[in-house]
Amino acid sequence: MFRKIIGTIGTRVISAFLTLLISVLNARLLGTANVGTISLIILSVTFIQLFNNFIGGGALVYMTPRAGFFKLFVLSYVWILGVTILATFFFEISGTLAQRLGVIPQLEVIPKGYFIEVLFLAMVMSFTSANYMLLLGKEKVKTFNILTLVQTIVLIACLLAAVYIFHVRTVMAYYWAILISFLFSYFFSLFPLLKFFKAEPLKGLKPIFNSMMQFGIYAQFGNIFQLMNYRIGYYMVEVWFGRAALGVMSTGFQIAEGLWIISRSLALVQFTRISNAMDFNYSVRLTLILSKISLVVTSVALMLLLALPESFYRLIYFHHEFGQVRIVIACLGVGIVALSFSMILSHFFSGINKPYHNMISSAIGLVFTIGLGLLIVPRYGIPGAAITASVSYTISTIYQLVVFIRMTRLKLRDFLLTRAEIKLLIAEVRNYTVRGEPAEINQ
Repeated sequence: MFRKIIGTIGTRVISAFLTLLISVLNARLLGTANVGTISLIILSVTFIQLFNNFIGGGALVYMTPRAGFFKLFVLSYVWILGVTILATFFFEISGTLAQRLGVIPQLEVIPKGYFIEVLFLAMVMSFTSANYMLLLGKEKVKTFNILTLVQTIVLIACLLAAVYIFHVRTVMAYYWAILISFLFSYFFSLFPLLKFFKAEPLKGLKPIFNSMMQFGIYAQFGNIFQLMNYRIGYYMVEVWFGRAALGVMSTGFQIAEGLWIISRSLALVQFTRISNAMDFNYSVRLTLILSKISLVVTSVALMLLLALPESFYRLIYFHHEFGQVRIVIACLGVGIVALSFSMILSHFFSGINKPYHNMISSAIGLVFTIGLGLLIVPRYGIPGAAITASVSYTISTIYQLVVFIRMTRLKLRDFLLTRAEIKLLIAEVRNYTVRGEPAEINQ
């Protein structure tokens, strides 16, 4: 397991630097307004993917050890095809109606003129995500890490080609880059899956579908609520302060959320392990130690990031407006650390088939996001949106922590990193780096 964690963290760190590079390239080559439009396109696709993931998301990881591989593949692909088309039309129509009825005149769920682009990108990214989830369900974490890293590299290469070879400096430069990168990942993610395909009758799909939907409803509504916690501030800032302000804020959010590298890496391996282990006591021990690591490392990383001056962001982004990025990170700080802890708890609840706790925590956070956001974003702008998100993340995490403690009968002092755990981590690192054979947490 430790080998997978190290590999995943290494991949995420490299990907984070590459993502930062993409952010810098977009800001320098395309401008703040185009960056704002790009963020809305990606947000639209993400909303569509949330509906696709009722069947094609974490439910695939959970069900892969429990159901026929070919049946899962067919179910997820048919679902994605139908839902992508329906969801894209729904978001296009809802945005148009909101404008015509004067409810929110400036609202564009899908940016005007990008309906077809969003539809195809959502389709490609959702099929690729389904392939990824099936790989993780088989605990092919190394393959997953390689594919995600290569996808980011291809994106950068295509973006540079669009700008410097084809001389395209519009939103479409980034669009074609990300579309091609995911098409590349889609086809190459199919190859390692081929050996798992076995001829089997498609009978018995209904109970599998019902099980996946039962898991997916809680998990995905939780993800939908959480995404709204993450991004509803985007729409608020765009409505009251414009597309350029959104470009600055989205950049700050992306950098701050890069601090989740460790927690996301730990949670990825944790979820695949818990889903396959089916051992509650082992799941609790694993979650406890990983939550401590996530909290400590993210806190240290945040302090290092806050040590960078505003002039640093102005320099790398080549625009004076991006000096506000540091303020965004500072206002998000507490929430970022809290949610790094929350991610570990979330994957514990999902791994033991209790994802409804994640849904409840996200719903609680959403109430604070909307209520607090409407109060302070119009007055304080970008910092207000960041503070709103930070409060939402923290409240959600507190709920999960209370539930986890009640469920496991742990005490708050159990969440302190002990000397024995530090020694275990040092020993694991030494074993891994010297012999390449890390010890496992006992099951």
